[in-house]
Amino acid sequence: MEIHLPQDYPKPVLAKLQSMPPLAVEIAIRWMRGWPKTVKEHLKTGEYLGFLKAQAETEWRVLAQPGNGHLARHEIAELYGLSPKPPMPGS
Repeated sequence: MEIHLPQDYPKPVLAKLQSMPPLAVEIAIRWMRGWPKTVKEHLKTGEYLGFLKAQAETEWRVLAQPGNGHLARHEIAELYGLSPKPPMPGS
């Protein structure tokens, strides 16, 4: 899976992204495509990787819940109140 706009990430962050599990990369791509200004703000403050790891862990836990196998990902996200967006700056 290719990182969206890799040139917009600092090299150390890009290197870490490239070694992360596919779900984290998928979230990074979603965030950069949908909310690039927010992502860039988090990159500036140094909060980006922490937010990304937290979101990936939350999504992984929710997707792994027993009984969700028949649901699409977007249905699972809605059921558990997961936001597709990155946290807003200052949160």
